[in-house]
Amino acid sequence: HLFLSVSSHWSPVQPIPAVFRGKREDRRLAGVCGLANSGNSCYMNAVLQCLFSTVPLVEHLLSSHKRSQLAKRNSPVAGVFVHLFQEVWQGQGGTSFTSPGEMRALVSSLHTQFNNQSQQDAQELLLLLLNALHDDLKNKGERRQARSSQRLCLGRKSLSSAPAAGDSTVVTRLFEGQLSYQMLCLRCDGHSHSNQVFTILSLPIPLDSYKCSLQDCLSLFFQQSTLTCGDQKLCPECGVKRDTAVLTSMAKPPEILVLHLKRFGCHGSEKRKLRTNVLFSLDSLDLTPFLSRPSANHTSYSLYAVVNHTGDLDMGHYTALCHSTLSSSWHHFDDTAVSEVVDFLVQSPNAYILLYSRQPFHRPNIPQI
Repeated sequence: HLFLSVSSHWSPVQPIPAVFRGKREDRRLAGVCGLANSGNSCYMNAVLQCLFSTVPLVEHLLSSHKRSQLAKRNSPVAGVFVHLFQEVWQGQGGTSFTSPGEMRALVSSLHTQFNNQSQQDAQELLLLLLNALHDDLKNKGERRQARSSQRLCLGRKSLSSAPAAGDSTVVTRLFEGQLSYQMLCLRCDGHSHSNQVFTILSLPIPLDSYKCSLQDCLSLFFQQSTLTCGDQKLCPECGVKRDTAVLTSMAKPPEILVLHLKRFGCHGSEKRKLRTNVLFSLDSLDLTPFLSRPSANHTSYSLYAVVNHTGDLDMGHYTALCHSTLSSSWHHFDDTAVSEVVDFLVQSPNAYILLYSRQPFHRPNIPQI
């Protein structure tokens, strides 16, 4: 799989757009902290801001018991996360930003793709970090080398890889969901079924439309597809590969739903970015139409973080919008610059990654807050 490079010669420091100029942070709020750009690292900073805003992850990593465990086990990846989370959530002093140098070094060591000063894809990094953290948090005897980002492709659907089933960590408990595939042989009507875990859903965007809804993108992902030619599946009844109809549904919704809008792609031989304005809900994303079976559990999600991408394939910049449970307000993060923004500014045609929570976040229960 070839990773998508967004930019290689872009100076990431940009002024805050006029619409975002609101109340600047005079005295830093816990969990609300700018990040210094160390050379085209805005993609990393935007992803980290979203993780800082994931309250259950913050609570888990910063609990006294977990910190003691990690110290005894010498967990290199989780240790870097804990140090940075401590600085953002428990740090003292009047500085409004910090430098994530230790995290940048970790990212560079995880995969050669990130071992340079080039702009990279934020979604690829988020998946890499979640996999690396999961691998490091497992029992020491089970720890594996962090896997690189991969996707499983099924027709027009793209599914990001997830940690191996059965290896339960805070990453799998929060971010892991499960998809169900019902397959029908178009020659003999033979049925087969399979499941696949995921941590990020990569959603197609309707082409030739300047505006659509997030539900439209979800409907495209879950619509029935037909596998033909080189994508045919082996039919257990026929014993040979046949054209196959595939119906995808969600068997297990995750606690944290991460949706990646596939804005970067090819139109013929030309690479391009889709600038479609995808309209999304802040507080009532309903997955009920896409479930394998009706669920009595809560399947309506609330938005708590967004990664935005402005510019194009050759010159682009990442920022983040995150909701603080301490101030009950949204903040715009542009590297070291942080501003409070009103809710209606969260909706933007620049949205690239959306993070939703199944349960509303509460005030973090960690020391010194």
